[in-house]
Amino acid sequence: MSLTIDAATARIVRELHASEATICDALVAASALMHSTALADSQFAEVPALKSQSALLHLNKMLSGLIEARGEALRAHSQLLDIGREMGATESPYCPPRNSLEAEQLQAA
Repeated sequence: MSLTIDAATARIVRELHASEATICDALVAASALMHSTALADSQFAEVPALKSQSALLHLNKMLSGLIEARGEALRAHSQLLDIGREMGATESPYCPPRNSLEAEQLQAA
């Protein structure tokens, strides 16, 4: 079975938006987990400090990975949009501004 340009474009747009939303949802869930873990650590004196610290470090790595994944998804989105434009196949009503990722990274620095 071969795809038409329109079918491929529709599928990519749908799956790209779903991927971006899933990454954002995972980031929110992981942030909530980090918050709950830090809160529990501060509220209960009997929590072993070294084990708690280790868990927090792993959660931080998880959050960093999700933030990096979000940036990669945005870069992929931009590249796929460029490909779609070259092929005359763009039909997505919304895409982030081309310079939004760079501006966001500059603000974070």
